[in-house]
Amino acid sequence: MSFRLEREKTKTSPYILIDEEKGYIRFEGESYLEDILSFFREINEWLAKYLASDFSSLTFDFAMEYFNSSTTKQIYNMLRAMDMSAAGGKRIIVNWIAAGDDDMLIECSEDFKDEMESLEFNLVIND
Repeated sequence: MSFRLEREKTKTSPYILIDEEKGYIRFEGESYLEDILSFFREINEWLAKYLASDFSSLTFDFAMEYFNSSTTKQIYNMLRAMDMSAAGGKRIIVNWIAAGDDDMLIECSEDFKDEMESLEFNLVIND
């Protein structure tokens, strides 16, 4: 049985969808949680197992509108783990989705993209 996690967004937490069968992750909304480690624990545990498995591909659609520095650290760690897996020959696609007028999110995507060497990292502008 493959892993599936879906969490509805709240005022302080994003919508999360992980569908292992489809090799798909989606984050959407805002994240400024007080207990970020608890929120991401299950996600990080699954990701580590998935990246260590013999998967064919993984797509991560990142459509966040706002996230605080604690969330930034979690996202960075996830992307680094994905990047290391991609360096080993796995196909991992990150679609960073941002509004065309959101300079801060666009700049953040460029910073992350510069840090990652092996991910297929796409900036998708939504107008």
